[in-house]
Amino acid sequence: MKYHSKQTCCRKAPAIRIKRMLLICLFVNLSICSQAQKITNELQGYFYEKADSSLYHFFVFDGNGKVNISGYDDGLYFQKGDTVIIYPDKSIFKFLLKDHKLYGVSDWVANSVWEFNPDSVVAGRRSNAVQSDRFANLLFQYYELTPKNQWAFLEDTVGRYSTALKTLCDSGLSKACLDLAGLKISEQLGGVMALLKGAPPAKKQQPDPEIMKILQDAIRTGDTNGYAVLGSYHALLGDLDRARDIYEQGNSLGCKKCALALFSMELEKEAQQLEASDKKKSTKKPVTPAKKKLGSKNE
Repeated sequence: MKYHSKQTCCRKAPAIRIKRMLLICLFVNLSICSQAQKITNELQGYFYEKADSSLYHFFVFDGNGKVNISGYDDGLYFQKGDTVIIYPDKSIFKFLLKDHKLYGVSDWVANSVWEFNPDSVVAGRRSNAVQSDRFANLLFQYYELTPKNQWAFLEDTVGRYSTALKTLCDSGLSKACLDLAGLKISEQLGGVMALLKGAPPAKKQQPDPEIMKILQDAIRTGDTNGYAVLGSYHALLGDLDRARDIYEQGNSLGCKKCALALFSMELEKEAQQLEASDKKKSTKKPVTPAKKKLGSKNE
């Protein structure tokens, strides 16, 4: 049996205690970091604005990644620490969550506060926490890809942006699929400037199979906005009848953008009919008085 001197034991004891303290500190720091970096969409409930100073009077979070934006439309959201990010459509809302209140800190929501209403019952859709947080992490990756420059696709000369979107789309993020489809549609129809001009195609074009697959992938995730983009794609190709059918299908499933597109088509149809009627009136020959006969008594 080996014996250690009292001096040796005294030297080892502090070393062991220091090591344990370091391990405990490391564990505590890792726990704090993991909590701070947690990305989720478990936020659930009705948040309303008391001051009535914003365009958006309430937000209803379903605890599963979807939020009702003041009754106007449904958006996507995720939470990282005390930061809540909402994607209404093409824009982005950023909030700080503190003491059951949402403090707006980005454009459109800045300087406004929404309070949690505990008396409102909101049906939760968080049936699978792992799957829900996986979606939240995908949306966070999308946020990391796009927040600084929403026009990043214009600088995508080597295809990195579209490749990243495809990865997210293949992973099941419908928003990335719709953005990717938009890029492909722009390429097919001659670029962004050609789309901005709004010139109708000279003749009806056929849809691209790759774009159709991307949009169908988005629709299969349950994102009804896929119908809005699909209908718009057919409209850009010159097939308005097919576009209308798709809008109607999406509208029946609750796609608010489809309803708006159908309303716009009706307005445009009425405007065209009115314009055609005005042209028809202007082309009518003016009525001229009959010429008098020579040699009449009144001469």
